[in-house]
Amino acid sequence: MSMLVFDRGEVIFKQGSIGKTMYDIGGGRVGIYADYGTDSEKLIAELGEGEVFGEMGLIEVYPRSATAVALEPQTVVREITTQEYGEYFNEKPEKILKILRMLSRRIRETDEKYREVCRVAYENEQADKKDEEKDQLNKQLDEICKEYGKFHTLWLN
Repeated sequence: MSMLVFDRGEVIFKQGSIGKTMYDIGGGRVGIYADYGTDSEKLIAELGEGEVFGEMGLIEVYPRSATAVALEPQTVVREITTQEYGEYFNEKPEKILKILRMLSRRIRETDEKYREVCRVAYENEQADKKDEEKDQLNKQLDEICKEYGKFHTLWLN
């Protein structure tokens, strides 16, 4: 397991790169960003000493979902590869539970955000539908008015 030192602003890994390692912060702070360096850049998390990141890359060997950037000078991280994680977790079994709790929290937060997006989409769909129904009803009333004479329809708007 390698100890790596990064300066403030230095990228530890980039979003989209294939991950085969995770990191344990030994000192300093690390920012986790979506779309780092673009107009839509968003800080997802700020992590400090004793916290881990990049675990999804280690577990899945899949493209990174975010960019990790050192936020302080002399940010120290311990790099754990797929070959070393067994030894790492034997040394620090408490990290397994910490990672599981973190992943569980992320799943719960994602689920809550997903439900909120679905609720808003449903409400928008219903609002659009109501407007369409109002328009259809107003057209029908206009036809009735043409045939039988005018009456007041302001209450429908």
